[in-house]
Amino acid sequence: MWYNNYAMYARTKTFTNKDGSQRTYLYIVEGVRENGKIRQKIVANLGRIEDVQDGALDKLICSLARFSKKKWVQAEAAKIMVESAREWGTDLVFRALWERLGLHQTLEGLLAKTEISAPLAEAVYAMVLNRISDPLSKRAVNEWTSEIYRPSFDALELHHFYWALDFLTAHKEIIEVELFEQLKNLFNLELDLVFWDTTSTYFEGNGPEGLAEYGHSKDHRPDRVQILDQRRNPGGPSGISREHRRH
Repeated sequence: MWYNNYAMYARTKTFTNKDGSQRTYLYIVEGVRENGKIRQKIVANLGRIEDVQDGALDKLICSLARFSKKKWVQAEAAKIMVESAREWGTDLVFRALWERLGLHQTLEGLLAKTEISAPLAEAVYAMVLNRISDPLSKRAVNEWTSEIYRPSFDALELHHFYWALDFLTAHKEIIEVELFEQLKNLFNLELDLVFWDTTSTYFEGNGPEGLAEYGHSKDHRPDRVQILDQRRNPGGPSGISREHRRH
């Protein structure tokens, strides 16, 4: 606090009574120059400190804070209570890409041919969005959606995610074709030449039942079960397809 170019501040002064008890007073003092020296001049006696601490001091501070550009803002900000905070940017960016790729239209079109009324398209989108930003298990995704600002996520329940996976498996080929057609149009893909690459990867232990087998190993580990990974790429920014097969 400044007044007449000199600092003003609070200080206390304690007095001892005849019976040995003490009383403490709170003052606002000002530094003044007298005879070349800085001395304290009492500007205001705010009273005994235990009296003003009952609430009068807080009211005075709040009242003075209104005239301070910095302290007033801080005081008002302290009154703001944040009841909830959700992430919005992830959905804002990737939903636009999701729509551009036609995935929403593809999924809703397939669902329209069934009697399914559950929000499976939204469950698929939630799982993809989670995989992009913070990969979690399906059970954890069910809790993660509460951290994202997207009102339609509020209707999702745990069983929707497992149901959505079954739906994707049943319509995998159709979805891949629709997605590729969108990519081909967006990126002007030419299919005059398609690259096809294969590689293998092995598992420690038994590996996935019914998928991994023993065979020729590029990793020089014929003692481990493995799968064959195939990828087709037209030379553009995205592959046509990728599959895992038994070797």
